[in-house]
Amino acid sequence: MNVSVIIPACNEEESLQSVIQAIKKIAPFEIIVVVNGATDNTALIAKQEGCKVLTYEEKLGINIGRAIGAKKAKGDILVFLDGDIVVPFEELNQYVQAIKDGHDLALNDLEWTMKRKIRPHVVAVSKYMLNLSLKRPDLTVQAVTAIPHAIKRSAAEEIGFENLAHPPLMQTLAILKGMSVVYPCSTDVIYTNRIRNTHKTLVPNSPFPFSTESILADHLKAFSHLIHQKGVRGGLTDGNRNRTIVSEYTPTLLKKERCKTSAIIPVGEERETIHLVIQEVQKAGVEEIIVVANGSDEITISRAREAGATVLVYPNRLGHNVPRAIGAMYSSGDICLFIDGDIVISAENLQHFIRAAENGVDVALNNLECLLDQVHPLHSVSAAKYFLNAISKRPDLTINTTTAIPHAIKREVIEKIGYESLIIPPLFHLKSLLAGFTVKAIHFVDVARTNRIRKEHLKTTGLPQSTERILGDHIEAIAYLLNQTTERGLFLKDTRRHDILSEVMRDEN
Repeated sequence: MNVSVIIPACNEEESLQSVIQAIKKIAPFEIIVVVNGATDNTALIAKQEGCKVLTYEEKLGINIGRAIGAKKAKGDILVFLDGDIVVPFEELNQYVQAIKDGHDLALNDLEWTMKRKIRPHVVAVSKYMLNLSLKRPDLTVQAVTAIPHAIKRSAAEEIGFENLAHPPLMQTLAILKGMSVVYPCSTDVIYTNRIRNTHKTLVPNSPFPFSTESILADHLKAFSHLIHQKGVRGGLTDGNRNRTIVSEYTPTLLKKERCKTSAIIPVGEERETIHLVIQEVQKAGVEEIIVVANGSDEITISRAREAGATVLVYPNRLGHNVPRAIGAMYSSGDICLFIDGDIVISAENLQHFIRAAENGVDVALNNLECLLDQVHPLHSVSAAKYFLNAISKRPDLTINTTTAIPHAIKREVIEKIGYESLIIPPLFHLKSLLAGFTVKAIHFVDVARTNRIRKEHLKTTGLPQSTERILGDHIEAIAYLLNQTTERGLFLKDTRRHDILSEVMRDEN
């Protein structure tokens, strides 16, 4: 099988020769250098080294050169590199060999980057979230966003050469088509990557530099395709939620006297903890306590009533977070405090959230940011939360959302966004941000180590049921964002030269 190596390059005269000389050691059929926007001797060096050179005076934009080079290539195996990172030929051979062994796509194994005792970059979080959503948790952060990688030419043709300009979409198409995606080698492109202006210069009115914005937007484009193909939850489970019961439920607020604070506590079988949970809520000064018993045992129900709570009883389980919505619709407080019946949280801790809401915070969140410094690699659910905040342009919130309890929400927020949105916490969180409400992480309460391990948390094959459900919730929130904006979400319009790419595609056909 012949090998074509594709290198997009702009002003790489200092490194290009060394890159090419390393490539020559694997004896490729051809080396294609797509020179675009260069003002130095990049093209001259490539020609002197015997490469096939495609020259464009203007910059094509990220990854357009990859797609053009792939379309022009003649080899059976396509290997993609950059002009500023020298990859040892021993490593290049492993990517090539993986394709020769019958795989369709061979990626750089960068899983080690997630095991470092540092916070992951938002780009790594994006890669991880996409792979999780595609039910490929084994891939972690392996992605065609990073070089080097290799692909079988026939696979590239099936995916569509033009889609190589959008690596996350390309990877999504490959996985949805059932192609074999492996990661045969680990090549360090993190510490060897040259820092460019696009990595440092912030986009106006954005917390991100240009390169990060572009990559995040490309991931949203990939999610747009996944949602189009698999539905609003990307084909992931909903956890058997009874959504109908909420749409048919009438809020009782108008029939009741208003109070300052209500606590909403969903319970299943929480006989050991529910009375202790309620005691702490009472100590925190909450006037109204609503326990939504769904599929609960009689002991849990009786202990909740004995402790002084109003108990709404539903014989069958309503599904995750449905009781939140029902409890909020039944309650009368100007502030709704959401907790669970199996985690006892002290009154002192609960008061932080109540006071924040009283003092102007619309949505007061549990501040779990410290977990980013304590848990390596990043948990899959944390990755989903982090990605959601990033695409909402609130990376300062990191992994803090209404998915985690405790949190307090003002009644006016719930009424504007809709009680039914409480069923899908990431969706409610996103809508709160888009509506311009004040959303802040207030205080740390450890609900990770105190959470009771249930059957749905355990992995059998693939993703645990609880993880798949939460990921599906986040995809549903992403779907809402894309529906309200564009396939690039809140990010800048794509300025890559797709017009030039389209011309190449037409000419080659």
